[in-house]
Amino acid sequence: MGIEITESAIQSASSAASFARGYVLYREGAIFDTFIQGEVLTGKCQGSGAPYYQLQVRIDDGGFIDAFCDCPYDWGGYCKHLVALMLTYIHDPDEIVELQNTTTLLSGMEKEDLVNLVVKMIGDDPNKNFQLQNDLQAIGENKGEGTPREKRKTTVKKADYRRKIRYILHSLDGYRPSEAYWLVSGMVGQLIEVRDSAGLFLNEGDAEGALVILTTLLIEAGNAFGSIDDSNGDMGYLMGELLVPMVETILSNNLSKAQSAKLVKELRPVISDLRDYGVDYLGAILEAAEYGWSDDPERILAETYDQEVLNEARLNVLERQGRNDEYLKLCLTIGDALRYVLKQIELGRVETGFDMARKTLTRTDHALAVAKTLRDVGKLDEAIEIGWIGMGLEGRKKDLGIWLGQVEEAQGRNEQAIRAYREAFTSSPSFGLYKILKKLSGDDWEAMRPGLMDKLNENAHARTLAEIYLHEEQWDAAIALVDRVGDQSYQLVADVATKVEKHRPEWVIEVSKKQALELIGRTQSKYYAIAVDWLVRVRNAYNRLEREAEWQEYLDELRRTYSRRRALLAELERL
Repeated sequence: MGIEITESAIQSASSAASFARGYVLYREGAIFDTFIQGEVLTGKCQGSGAPYYQLQVRIDDGGFIDAFCDCPYDWGGYCKHLVALMLTYIHDPDEIVELQNTTTLLSGMEKEDLVNLVVKMIGDDPNKNFQLQNDLQAIGENKGEGTPREKRKTTVKKADYRRKIRYILHSLDGYRPSEAYWLVSGMVGQLIEVRDSAGLFLNEGDAEGALVILTTLLIEAGNAFGSIDDSNGDMGYLMGELLVPMVETILSNNLSKAQSAKLVKELRPVISDLRDYGVDYLGAILEAAEYGWSDDPERILAETYDQEVLNEARLNVLERQGRNDEYLKLCLTIGDALRYVLKQIELGRVETGFDMARKTLTRTDHALAVAKTLRDVGKLDEAIEIGWIGMGLEGRKKDLGIWLGQVEEAQGRNEQAIRAYREAFTSSPSFGLYKILKKLSGDDWEAMRPGLMDKLNENAHARTLAEIYLHEEQWDAAIALVDRVGDQSYQLVADVATKVEKHRPEWVIEVSKKQALELIGRTQSKYYAIAVDWLVRVRNAYNRLEREAEWQEYLDELRRTYSRRRALLAELERL
């Protein structure tokens, strides 16, 4: 455990709130049962929604590779539990128990002792026993021993799925249109689950069953499309989510001419009707049903949306079926250099993939994908080289810059880390990156800061500017920013007013009165509680100035002015 990783590497991949809360958890000692084996760090963190959360982080010489926590956090970046574990790794390495490699641990055991250990670990658990039998079967098949077991095929009944889908589609019957509008998204979510069930069949080799499910879903949802309020585009989203899986499933079935003709006859009217509603991107489904695995060069290379979808689906099918040579050939034919490179690396042909990447990459996000894949196979130096190539390509550089900054920082190359983080900041400024650059730049900060501030002002990043001003206690600059753009952001005004209350109470009184009266003026009771929250700021600011009498006079005047608004008077009682 000699890797040099700093807090800024964690900050760059976390939100400000997650990092701050994670730091609290770390200091409170919420992390326990921490182990490291090879490049995998595991631990547990005390939780509020569960007794504890299970954590896992992969680490290499470039720092943290990826991380997992089984908490429900889904707001981007590391959750607070992972932050706490990573801080433990950085600051309290002696708390982490280093485990031997499993192979090393077991290799010296006698056969009888090894059997007894496995029996003890499995016990009477039928699920573990079943998994062991599956694993032993797979080992035998890989060694050429025994006959590969055929995958069990479940009969998929169209009538059952039609009934289920119709039940979902009619679940909004009886609601008023204004109510049903808000429920369409949830209904579509249930239909997406039906689509996902088809994917399970396809992954298990039952393409026929998957086709029954998806065909039924497309037909039933398509027929109901016109009767559902799709103002938010939820049903259109469903159709888009059906497109590639449907094409993949059709191609996976290798339909006969008769089967193709029957499927086209079923689907053409529905797809035609959907086109009338603006859903005009499903043509690839009919192409797949009618022409299947056509190897006509003109068709494969045609630059149309339908053909792009067909080619993507073909590659997905070939990859799922392990037909690697055909997969690579098609990648070259259609010019999909990214998938070609990634597959070569995955197959262990790292040098071939690496050389191809250096010659063909044109986008920043593609460079990041290749760099991450190279890192996953232990080629960190090559990953870093591809990362820097990507920084000179087209595209937003935030994600690549953060990834590269973390890696370079872990390598102890401070100058390169600053350069990468600065590119990320230029692409997508944030307060978190600002703080990282300030920390890493040291004596050079005063020379660097004006350029960063110019970038923020140039692109009107008011929220980030406000965070910086407040963090650096530039109260008047924060107030001037609100006065300039405050009407465009309610939250910006609230954040600044909260932070400067102790320092500029007169301004807080003025701006808070303005906000409260604007909300009261809407004459809707749902806004009164928010208005009173602003009035709390007014009261606190008056108290800070020791002008309680002036506050009481203002409150009494409000009560007189709005004496007929009972809902507002009830809220004012909080004051």
